[in-house]
Amino acid sequence: MTDALAAFDPHNPEYLERGLPFDLLAELRRQGPVAKTPLGYYLTRRQEADELLFAVDTYGSDMTPGTGLSGVEEVPTEQLFLPEIGEPVHGQIRRLYNSALGPHRTARIQPFVRQTCEELLDSLAGRDTVDLHADYAVPIPCEVIAHIIGLPEDGADKLKEWSLDGSVMFRPVCPRYAPDGPPITGYLTELVAQQRAAEEPSSHTFEVFLGAEIDGAPLSDTVIAHQLQTMVLGGVHTTRGLLAHCVHRLIAEPDLWATLDADRELIPVFVEESLRHDSPAPRVARRCLADTTLGGVEMARGDWVEVGLASANRDEAHYDDPESFRLDRPDPLNHVAFGAGAHVCPGASLARLEGVTAIETLLDKVAALSPVADHHYPPLPANLAYAPLPTHTTWS
Repeated sequence: MTDALAAFDPHNPEYLERGLPFDLLAELRRQGPVAKTPLGYYLTRRQEADELLFAVDTYGSDMTPGTGLSGVEEVPTEQLFLPEIGEPVHGQIRRLYNSALGPHRTARIQPFVRQTCEELLDSLAGRDTVDLHADYAVPIPCEVIAHIIGLPEDGADKLKEWSLDGSVMFRPVCPRYAPDGPPITGYLTELVAQQRAAEEPSSHTFEVFLGAEIDGAPLSDTVIAHQLQTMVLGGVHTTRGLLAHCVHRLIAEPDLWATLDADRELIPVFVEESLRHDSPAPRVARRCLADTTLGGVEMARGDWVEVGLASANRDEAHYDDPESFRLDRPDPLNHVAFGAGAHVCPGASLARLEGVTAIETLLDKVAALSPVADHHYPPLPANLAYAPLPTHTTWS
C-alpha cells in the first residue's frame, strides 16, 4: 500500500463559490492516482478512473452521499436508482432506458428539441438582457424529459422546481423526506398508477416500463417511479449543467462564438470539449464490493471511492494541453464525462442532441452575446447549474 496519500476534500463548500481547484488537482495527479478524503478515496487520473468504471463487479454505485444516509445498504430495493442496482437486474432495466433514450429514439425527438429551443428564444426576442441559465439552459432539459416520459402539461415546470431545489436527489427513505418522500416521488408514483389504469399509455416510455417483467414479474409502481426519477436526475439535473457551461463559455469568449457561427460542423466538437473541459458531473461515488487494490492502494470492502471525472478529463498523461479549451483535439469523444463501461450514462446521446441543438438554435436566432459588466459570473465549471447567466443580446 502507498505509505502516504495526499489529502483532498472534493466536498469542500468553498469550491461552490471559487470553482474546482484545478491547480490542486494537477498537483494531486503528479503525486499519485489516489488521494485520501474525509469520505474515503478520490481517483485523480484517467487510467484508474477507467479501471474502476469498467469494473462494475468490484465497485458498486452509491448515490446516497449528501442525503442523510450512510450508504446504499439503507435503501429499500424498490427505491434504488438505476446505477445502484446490481446485475443481472441492472442490465434488464437498463434495456428499458435504452428503448426510451437510445440513439434510435433520440433521432425521433430532434424536431421537438429544436422546437423547444426556438420557442424559448422567440419568447425572449427583443430583450436587451436575458438570463441564459434560467431562461434557456434550465427549461430545455425539463421540457425534453417531460416529453419523453409523457408527463402532463405542467410536468416540465415541476421538474424545473425539483431540480433547482435539489429534492430530486432524495427518496422516501431519506430522513429529510421520510416517510412519504420528496414531492417527485408521490407525483411519479401517482402518475404511474394512472397510466396503468389507462386504456393506452401516454408515451413510449410508459408503455415500455409498464409492459416490462423481471424474472417473470411486472415492475411495481414504486420501482417504475424511482426509475423515472433516475431519468430526471440524469436528464435534467446534469444536462442543464452542460447547457449552462456551454452558454457561459460563449458569453465569455466572443471569438469562440464567431468560430462556431462560421463553421456549424464544429458545434458537436464544442459540446464534447465542454463535456471534457467543464465536466458537468465533477465526480461520481462508488463503494468497494470486495477487498481490492487500485492505484497501488489497498481498499477494503465497503470503502468509498470517488472518481474525479473532472480531474481525469484533464489528465496530462492522457491529453495534450489539457487545461486549454480546444476544438482541434484528434478524438473529441475521448472523455469520461458520461462515465464508462456497462454503467455509462444511458442518456448520453440525448444530452449531446440537446447541447448541439441548443447552440445551433442560439446561433440562428442571436447575432452576438456579451457579458453584463456589473455581474459577477461564477467560475467555470463549478456550481454553475444554479447561478444566473445574464447576457446582453443582439438579436438576428
